[in-house]
Amino acid sequence: MPRSKTDPLRTTVVVIAKHRALLERLGLATIEQVKAFRGDQVKDHRGRRDIVRVVAASAEQPAPVLFLKRTWRPYKKDGLASLLRRGAVWSVARQEWENARALEAAGLHGPGLVAYGEEVGPLWERFSFLITEAATGQVLDQFLRECRDRARRRRTFDALAREIRRMHDAGLATPDLFTRHFFVDAGGEEPEFQLIDVARLDRRPSLPGRLRARDLAALNVTAPLRFVSAKERVRFLRIYAGRRDKPLARRIAGRVAHLLRRRKFREFATA
Repeated sequence: MPRSKTDPLRTTVVVIAKHRALLERLGLATIEQVKAFRGDQVKDHRGRRDIVRVVAASAEQPAPVLFLKRTWRPYKKDGLASLLRRGAVWSVARQEWENARALEAAGLHGPGLVAYGEEVGPLWERFSFLITEAATGQVLDQFLRECRDRARRRRTFDALAREIRRMHDAGLATPDLFTRHFFVDAGGEEPEFQLIDVARLDRRPSLPGRLRARDLAALNVTAPLRFVSAKERVRFLRIYAGRRDKPLARRIAGRVAHLLRRRKFREFATA
């Protein structure tokens, strides 16, 4: 791992998995280039993080739409936590990269991984970035609001329940299992999903019930009552569990009550 000439305690890493020529042409192949890049800003988290949409138009051949996530002011506590957990500092970008790879290994899918880079010191991250291809399909949140085809909704909900069960059975869970983080392609016989924003992922040999309930509650509260019926929710849980599971249902209900005390989930019950 190369160390900075001006700061010998700083380690710099850049990993490019695909589209190397494209990144070099765009000026996204080094840490310095990524910091200087200006594109179509999608989100700015108060100067701490930003997300940029990268469109590489070419008359010769179609180029993929990419998304660049940069962490400018990382939380020191995250670096210290990774140091204690792994014996080395992992940046937020590397964490999400490795989490996405773990999900892929379990048979789940996300946007294509393109590259990541990081600058880390002995105790915490200084800067990092992650580049992925754009997710395909429709955001699940939008699907819930717009789709009125009952058969299509049932196929999609059933497939999603099986997808999440597959993830959980692989020992993987995330507290950010929100409807806005799923993309769905419901056009085929079997709907297909992509999960984005997986910086936080729990990995266990066997997943406890409390983490299963935590994830399912997060999904539930981000599917407003006016867009998903009680009947659809009950069927989803039965498909997920394979049977009636009252202890799991009680855990989910308790977690939902906890989440609904937070302002950001108020839309769940609005008319």
